[in-house]
Amino acid sequence: MAPDVNVYRFEPLEGEVPDYRPGHFAFLHLLDEQGNTVVKRPYSIASSPDMPYLEFCIKLVGGELTGRLEKLEQGGVVGIGRPGGHMTYGEEERSGFIAGGTGISPIISMLRHIAAQGKKGDFIFFYSARRKENILYHEELKRLQQKNPSIRVLVTLTREERQWGGLTGRLCKVIIEKYAENAGQYRWYLCGPTGMIKAMKNCLVELGTGPSSIRMEGWG
Repeated sequence: MAPDVNVYRFEPLEGEVPDYRPGHFAFLHLLDEQGNTVVKRPYSIASSPDMPYLEFCIKLVGGELTGRLEKLEQGGVVGIGRPGGHMTYGEEERSGFIAGGTGISPIISMLRHIAAQGKKGDFIFFYSARRKENILYHEELKRLQQKNPSIRVLVTLTREERQWGGLTGRLCKVIIEKYAENAGQYRWYLCGPTGMIKAMKNCLVELGTGPSSIRMEGWG
């Protein structure tokens, strides 16, 4: 999907995909020939519950798991733990989403769910990427907006490109305030690098959002 990002889809060997809510994560287990866990890591689920598979959008960092995962061929078997986590979409009709990089994973799950359910309301997604080639799910984000006009997506590139006609620079209070009027009335979901997420939380609080109306996951 991007120079350093792969999307993986997994179907159960038996039965159906376990129940989960948009925003849940699951531990991915890579197994040895005997079926024992060699290494496991948690990843947010990018698919929505109406899909017949679990999808993960994973940045390939050459780590203990991603180094092995990159060599996995179609038909390979992995273990997946039961989905869980606290950052799940609560079916609000006015929701804001902020993500950077692969932090889009739980957000795209929520937006897919909102579009599939035909939910009406006000749903705005602020997404930060380095360059145009790093925008994950770029074409699908366009389709989701066409399918459900209640969804708005605003992408900003932190490394400006000459032929990019959209927003540039880091996400900030000014951008959020401009496009999400009365931001304090939204329920917010944030996912991305910890430094970015903490900064975005502070911006939302300054715009009148109560801390209890912000759910977030970060890394690094």
